[in-house]
This record gives sequence, structure tokens and C-alpha cells, in this order.
Amino acid sequence: MRPCVLLTALRENPALAKARRLAALHPPSAFRIAADDEAPDIVLHLDSGYIGLADLLQLRRQVTKHPTARHFLFSESDWPYAILPGAYPSLTKALPWARSWSYLPDPDHPAAAAFLPRKEPAHLFSFLGRASTHPIRERLLALDSPDTPCLDLVAAPARFADFDYRRTYRELLLRSQFALCPRGFGASSIRLFEAMALGCAPVIIADAWLPPPDIDWREFSLFVAEKDIMRIPQILEEARGKAASMGERARQVFAAHFAPEIFLDRLLVTLVALPHEAGGRAMAGRAWKALGWREGYSLAHRVKMRIRTTAGLTP
Repeated sequence: MRPCVLLTALRENPALAKARRLAALHPPSAFRIAADDEAPDIVLHLDSGYIGLADLLQLRRQVTKHPTARHFLFSESDWPYAILPGAYPSLTKALPWARSWSYLPDPDHPAAAAFLPRKEPAHLFSFLGRASTHPIRERLLALDSPDTPCLDLVAAPARFADFDYRRTYRELLLRSQFALCPRGFGASSIRLFEAMALGCAPVIIADAWLPPPDIDWREFSLFVAEKDIMRIPQILEEARGKAASMGERARQVFAAHFAPEIFLDRLLVTLVALPHEAGGRAMAGRAWKALGWREGYSLAHRVKMRIRTTAGLTP
């Protein structure tokens, strides 16, 4: 019998809503989604925001509701805290129980990646996004030219007629041989997977990012060190002849691992293969080993805000 999976979270959030929609449109074939009154074999906690030290007790209480199930966390947080075995798109710290992964795909547009035709390339490379999320994005703006549009969102309406972000962004990827995929607040960027889906060879600019496993990323993407951003035009000019084949391979890899139709199956198969140790002591051990400066900073900030609120210093 197929393992029964419960989709849940500490609180309602966009990742949970998207996963439920994805499960409704593209139910996994090797697993089945639990009914409301059914005891699950697997509990998949999904979150789009930050889960930190202040959430440990609440997460522990939620885990104990299903003591015989295996619990996993899928977190799209820019600063993931791997306190449960799980998948984390912006993972930067190698841990035995954690894997890097893709962001949840858009469940309502499953055909977009597979059937949108590539346009005749007009640009060697491009970038369109918020430059304020990391200094390396601001440096990319210096590469802007008619052949290589690299623009902050606020400057885009002046460059593109009838600017619409979703449409213009997609058209730009379809007309580019390479897509610049710099890190933002987190080490990963959803544009990496959007570029793959549209058959555009990604250029990954994120020194700390750990790629999802079991994929030969260098087969279809280029890694450029953050210190080498100004060398991108030269690097990509030399790779121009391979762009089309790399982009097609990127699309194939996306379809095989991260497309809406197979996303939950591929994710769950990866998760159940992870080492899994249950119990409060195991959770405490993972919490300690996954600890970083962000956890201390976030806890201190939350305590500070609670004190200020209690003292009537904030609305």
C-alpha cells in the first residue's frame, strides 16, 4: 500500500497552500495524500517563512500529534534552519538529514514549461529582478547593454514597452541564451528553476548555495564565482556556442525532477531516503548542529520586539 502523507504547517502559509493545490492537481503516484481522519505514515511540514529557535516547542508539539509517523520539513525560507529532516531550497550548510531542492512550482501553469517555444535569441544573457536583495545583484547592473539587459525592476518600465513583470520577465528569458541567476536574500533564487523550465541555460552566481543532489549541474549550467561577476561577458561569449544545447538539457532536467506533474513524488522519494531519527533528543541534536548566527539573531530580535510591545513602545 502506498504511504499516506499529511501536508501541514505550524501556521497557514503560501507554501502549504501551493502544495495542497499541487497535490489536488497532480497527486503523487507513489504516495497518497491523507484524508482528514486518517493516521499518516509521513507528515510533511511546509513553510515559506523563517522557522527558528522560538518555534521549537510549537514544532515539537506538532510532531508529537503523530508519534508513529516520519516527519519532514520543506522550507522555502531564505535562511533555512534544518531542525527536521527535509528539503531546503536555500540550503548552505551540508547536513546528513537535509537536502537542497527546488522551490514549489506554480501548480496552475503546468504546461508553461513544457510547451512554450523558444524564441530566436536576441540577448547573450539577461537579468531582471530586485537589485536591493543582495550587493552582487547591484553589481550585475553594470553589465547592462542592448545585447545584455541587466535591470532592476524599477528601471524596467522605461526600457520595455507595455511593461508587465510576469510577461516581460518570461519573454526576456525566452529571448536570452543565458539567464543570470544571482543569489538574493537567500543563497538560492527561484529564477534558476524558472530559467530551466523555459529552456534557458542558467548562470549560477551564489558561492554558498548547495545544489540539489543527484543532478549533473555543470552539464547544463555555468557557475560563476561572486568575485568574477565582471568577467561574465567574456565567460558567456566563450560559451555562446553551447547555450542552445545547455538550455535544452536544463529543460529536460527540470521536467524530470521539478515539474508540477512529478514534483511531490520526486520530493517525497528524496525525503524518505534521508536518515531519520525520531524523538525529542534527536530534534535537539539536529537543532544544535544546524545552529548558525541567524538563529541567535532572529531569537534576540523576536525577544526585543516582544519586550517593546509589552512596554507599549510599538503599535
